[in-house]
Amino acid sequence: MVQEKRKMMIIEPNCSGGIELLKSARRMGVEIHAVTHEDLYQHSYSDAVKEMIDYTLFTNFCVEKEAISDIVAYGEKVGIEGVVAGFEFVTDLTVRVASELNLPTHDVWKCEALRRKDLMHQYFAEQQVSCARTIVVRTWDECSAAALEIGYPVVIKPSSNAGSCSVFKVNSVQELRRAFEVISQNNVEFPHGMPLDDHILIQEYLSGQEVSVEVAIYNGEMSVLAITDKMTTSGNHFAEIGHTLPSHLDSLEQKKITDMTKLAVRSLGLNNGIAHVEVKLTSDSVKIIEVGARMPGGKIPCLLLHACGIDEGIVYIQTSLGLNPDVAPRNDQFAAVRFITSDKEGIIKSIGFEKIQKVSSDGQEGIVDIEIYAKEGQKIGIPINNIDRIGHIISVSNHYEKASALCSEALEKMELQIAE
Repeated sequence: MVQEKRKMMIIEPNCSGGIELLKSARRMGVEIHAVTHEDLYQHSYSDAVKEMIDYTLFTNFCVEKEAISDIVAYGEKVGIEGVVAGFEFVTDLTVRVASELNLPTHDVWKCEALRRKDLMHQYFAEQQVSCARTIVVRTWDECSAAALEIGYPVVIKPSSNAGSCSVFKVNSVQELRRAFEVISQNNVEFPHGMPLDDHILIQEYLSGQEVSVEVAIYNGEMSVLAITDKMTTSGNHFAEIGHTLPSHLDSLEQKKITDMTKLAVRSLGLNNGIAHVEVKLTSDSVKIIEVGARMPGGKIPCLLLHACGIDEGIVYIQTSLGLNPDVAPRNDQFAAVRFITSDKEGIIKSIGFEKIQKVSSDGQEGIVDIEIYAKEGQKIGIPINNIDRIGHIISVSNHYEKASALCSEALEKMELQIAE
């Protein structure tokens, strides 16, 4: 007798983390029901992504109550057994849907904070989670007063955007005004057109090493899958340009990060699922930047699979099905990713990577993946957020420094021509 596949719902899988989640679901052998907008499915979904999906439900995330009603009715009709978020902007909606279906998820009363960083920092403050000093504003007068109170330089960012979009470090009232106007004008999510919350965060600028932490949560119990060392752009923006995993920090620093991460996750009522937690290690303490209740972007799931043998997407699906997740490492290596970016604005004339040699099988040291997202003739600029990437290179090694060096050597062999 053939065992029937478990039925999984992935709400909007068409993004970096969501596509990795689809791949994990395929490896796990579950039946995949995707939820998205019909126009996006027709015009933005690649054939490769469509082929990984068994069934598709079309709705409109911009009208949330109706979308939840549509999705819950569909879930009840087909017998959906687990619901996961494939996209940052639907993490709160995913919790509401799963809760309506009586499936394992997070605290529905706190789920709005998964999309609104103003509420997230409110919960941090209530539970004494160490984080940047934050003042929430809406108007320009409130914004300028908050920056003066905290003291320049400050970070200004929207409450409910993602991907480091519209996040600025500013050093003066003139820079603050320009950033405030950019955030105020970019008040609609792309590509669905969901309205963004109008709260803005003014925060103290934190200097120090940035890391992220991957966490699995099952019935409120947390397991840290890995800590990732991160590279971001310098200057006034915070685009991620590379990661190496597992972290090379010493055990004491990793324990401090783990302890504060668990406190942050608990403060937001995360009970069943995964979390991607961004952390700054300052000179005097560990500070939580924010928490995402979804798959990480930046190819981190690929690094985790290569370095540790842990499939984060399967872990997420298992928790959503009410199963104790498999978090045991199977590999003991290091993996690194470096994103291909441009150091000037212009039009891409050509992208050549023929000189970069990939390894042919698992377990070997070397470059294991190269992918180009941009196309010749496309306009490109200096990266100011995580969208401004041309492609990526992933390496694996038994040594931390070697994994990073392999990526650096491969980047040097890239032949990228930009016409100004």
